[in-house]
Amino acid sequence: MTNCNKVAGALAALAISLAGTAGAAPQAGISLGYDYSSGEYGQNVTTEIEYLPVSMSLTEGSWRAELIVPWIRVTGNGSVVPGPGSPMVFDNFNAGLLGGGGAPASATSTITSSGMGDVIAELGYAVMPADGSFYELTGSVKFGTADENEGLGTGENDYSLRLDGVVGSGAVMPYFTVGYLVTGDGGGFDYRDVPFASAGLMFRMGEGASAGLGYDYRGATVRGSDGQQQASAFFAWRLGPAVSASVSGLIGFTDSSPDYGLGAELSTRF
Repeated sequence: MTNCNKVAGALAALAISLAGTAGAAPQAGISLGYDYSSGEYGQNVTTEIEYLPVSMSLTEGSWRAELIVPWIRVTGNGSVVPGPGSPMVFDNFNAGLLGGGGAPASATSTITSSGMGDVIAELGYAVMPADGSFYELTGSVKFGTADENEGLGTGENDYSLRLDGVVGSGAVMPYFTVGYLVTGDGGGFDYRDVPFASAGLMFRMGEGASAGLGYDYRGATVRGSDGQQQASAFFAWRLGPAVSASVSGLIGFTDSSPDYGLGAELSTRF
């Protein structure tokens, strides 16, 4: 998974689960997650990011509302800052948030900061054609609740609109995400508004289990940095009528992507 968001494949697996609730009585849900990523991001030191979100959702008919409250821990030199969906990577250390007057750091030494991350609120509307496909349009607001002086976030609100889709309902199903991110500017930094997208294949593996492989892209939100490109994989399965779990991993291909990442999530509905 990306540091601050679910990998597209896990979203697609969730979409299939939610598709079965359409038209039913309102359902609440809660999930606990853990994401870990590590990468040099073009720097001389490794940055490690741990992300532990608690997600609370309510689904009624085609509508879904979700609130994500995370705890985050970052170890690095301050040039890599958790951002909307993936890290913000500053090529020039002195332009980084920590290098600009936050917690003490240098280009070759590391510090560790931890605390509350950016709270995210989402509202989605799903459409389920007769062929079993699933499409959901989701608006998202990332509130700048993470402490920017500790390098845990940008301190600004960000907004995104995305379309997630799972095509068909057979043994092999293409899935995709397309969206656009509007970033808030602050602290003297001019972040770029960028598109993002994912595409992959999901495979049904017996009753209540699925796996997937995908490729994720996001444009560079910091001028002079690379866009994010990474390959991801996931496995999801039902542990009971209302309980599910998933594990995921990723490998990055650019300096704005982690070298690798691992994630897990446990969810229940009631």
